[in-house]
Amino acid sequence: MKKNKVFAVILIAMILSSGMSLAKKNEAQKAREKNLAAVTTFVDINALTRKNNAASKITKLHQMYAKEGYELISVAVYTENGDLQGFFVSYKLKPQ
Repeated sequence: MKKNKVFAVILIAMILSSGMSLAKKNEAQKAREKNLAAVTTFVDINALTRKNNAASKITKLHQMYAKEGYELISVAVYTENGDLQGFFVSYKLKPQ
């Protein structure tokens, strides 16, 4: 019974800490604070997420940067030995 309580406490701590990491500044917020005129980020895609999550990852990235005043410049596919590895996604600050 004591092991179950310890496990439950550890599990709750892990869940809370993962929620706290969401409060950290994302890449777009950091770029905006540094007043970067343009920024390029790499979206890593592995064999498991290649088909199902690649588009949603990039969509979330677009939304995150748009919220900070950036617009999309380009998306470049990165392959290695014929296998998709990810995307280089570039943004620039929208003129004000």
